[in-house]
Amino acid sequence: MEFSYNIISIIDILGVIQGLLFGIMLLLLHSKKNRPTLFLGLFILLFSLEPIPNILEDMGILHQYPILELPPIHFHFLAYPLFYIYIQKVSVFNGRKLSYWTLIPGVVETVVGLIIFFLPIETKLQLKFSYYALIYFVFGLGYSIFIGVLTIRWIILHQKEVGNQFSETFHKNLNWSKLFIYGSICFQLLLLLHHFIDNHALYFFVTLVNVILIYWVSFKGITQDNIVSLYLVLPEPEQNFIPYEEVSSEIETSVPLLSQLSSKKDKPQFMNSEEMMEVINTITDSIRNTQSFLRHNLTIVDIAEATQIHPRRISYALNNQLELNFNNFINKFRVDKAKELLGDAKFSHLSIEGIGMEVGFHTKATFYSAFKKYEGCTPAKYR
Repeated sequence: MEFSYNIISIIDILGVIQGLLFGIMLLLLHSKKNRPTLFLGLFILLFSLEPIPNILEDMGILHQYPILELPPIHFHFLAYPLFYIYIQKVSVFNGRKLSYWTLIPGVVETVVGLIIFFLPIETKLQLKFSYYALIYFVFGLGYSIFIGVLTIRWIILHQKEVGNQFSETFHKNLNWSKLFIYGSICFQLLLLLHHFIDNHALYFFVTLVNVILIYWVSFKGITQDNIVSLYLVLPEPEQNFIPYEEVSSEIETSVPLLSQLSSKKDKPQFMNSEEMMEVINTITDSIRNTQSFLRHNLTIVDIAEATQIHPRRISYALNNQLELNFNNFINKFRVDKAKELLGDAKFSHLSIEGIGMEVGFHTKATFYSAFKKYEGCTPAKYR
């Protein structure tokens, strides 16, 4: 008995092995303190199993063992909801109710897949080449894209709130996961295109993209730490107001956003303009006097403790009075200090990256981005 091997099958096999190893590793790392890894590990395992039917067909195994037709390892409705829940649990909003309802279609899909797998071979072949298979594929693709959109919306809200609490967001903004979702949507569309266009070069490209996505999400997931809201460590201020993250919760509630905003207007204003300016002046004086912006890991809670002002008040004042989040507010101090050092001959021995580190930026990329935002040019050009 001989099986045929080709470069595409080899790439697929490497992708499956890599995904299984990473998935199992994440499951082993799972603990009560690191529960998100459970969902990420399950997602990577399911995502990496997708190419197996193609491997079996390309290697001629299905021809030798037709009983293996339609193995129950298609998880169009189950894989991406697991990734969505992982993002929810690892994000700053991890205290919210999770979207376990998104797993229901996937559970049904798995049960039906197991039933179909044990049907007679003739019945399975009829199903494989019927319109039902195409309908299932298209609906699964649509559901994956739908979950991808929900995930991106969640990440965007997370990024806004992280900027309200942390002065350094490079390892907390989950940009990698947003890029992964965009890449996955493109991958799903390529799969759909390949379903209608039997092109060897396109198939090779789809296979390569699949392996790259498996590696990307595995590596980034292993290195990603959980992000906990700093507001959880302090009691709420007694005034009646709706925090930013509550207004943003339309992604997880059946109440329309319009009605939420209406109810917000009916509530008394949390702080008036004079109170907000007083908060801003107080924290500005504190930051300048202590030079606390030089700490790259500075948080809004640090400023709250130094000024005895609740962090939600600080965030509210910055967002509503200056239209800045905490991250941008602190970066303005850092950029001003960087301009001072760039024009000082005593610091001419420092590189641009060194200047950035000196004033509190954690990476060269964030330094360049913030400097260009406020000054309209790069620090190198300014120097």
